[in-house]
Amino acid sequence: MKPAASVLLLTTSTGFGFGLLAWLGAYSALGLLPGHARILVVVGVATALLFASFGLGASMFHLERKERAWRAFSQWRSSWLSREGVAAVLTYPVAIAFAAVFWRDGQVIWTRLLGVAALVASLGTVYCTAMIYASLKPIRQWHNRHTAPDYLLYAVFSGAVLFATLHTMDLGAPGATASVAAAAAAGVALIAKRAYWRHIDTQTPLATLAAAIGLPKGVEARPLDAPHFTENFILRQMGFAVARRHAVKLRRMVLAIGFALPLACSILAGLALAPMATTTLAVACAGIGLLLERWLFFAEATHVSAVYYGRRI
Repeated sequence: MKPAASVLLLTTSTGFGFGLLAWLGAYSALGLLPGHARILVVVGVATALLFASFGLGASMFHLERKERAWRAFSQWRSSWLSREGVAAVLTYPVAIAFAAVFWRDGQVIWTRLLGVAALVASLGTVYCTAMIYASLKPIRQWHNRHTAPDYLLYAVFSGAVLFATLHTMDLGAPGATASVAAAAAAGVALIAKRAYWRHIDTQTPLATLAAAIGLPKGVEARPLDAPHFTENFILRQMGFAVARRHAVKLRRMVLAIGFALPLACSILAGLALAPMATTTLAVACAGIGLLLERWLFFAEATHVSAVYYGRRI
């Protein structure tokens, strides 16, 4: 599939935003936020909504008819895209109410309840985003048991490193809990990414040309002539292919920059070794790595329609 910049920004930026909101909500629900952390909560919620808004706004550039974007909200009964939009819109008032109550009252029962609501709403939105891709049966790299959990893991991971940075900015240190959470999330995300790649590399093809014309298993078929002599929409959008040697290099970069470096930086921050610098570096590396990861997620995906053009999927 052709990676679109707008969708890369959507899936990466909203992961940071809703992931951060989820951590703020979880901390409040568990009573881990001190009552004087009003600035942390308000700035954190504002930052989360800014990241989410940037990602959702970028997705508008992926629409051919932008004036009809509002129609996406009307199909929530059957469309995960519509559910994503509805869930995102509903998350905003919950997040704002959470920040407002915490600013006024500090850590009380209402902020804990609103923290739970913010946690559920933010991760629910990320899940809807993940299901847009996981529900597409013609693309085997997306329609599997890894896609939805991985999206949630990457949101939790990116939100954790961003939360540790804001915690350091406000309170001078990320704290043991935030550092351990960020390091653990990075480690789990790294393992999950490797498992996903191992799965798609060993998966059997959805269909072959031989099967399409009724030939027995083990027999290969290839077209004598190309179906088209000029590029069409399917070839432009669904016929994108990344060379194997490039994919291997990019995978290593994702693991190193996107997960291993944030993991190391989170450990250093937890040991109070230049916490502001290390937490900031963790966020920067996570952002670059997850953008590369998103690019590969789309570039390595093969639509079943590519079989018509002689490609193995």
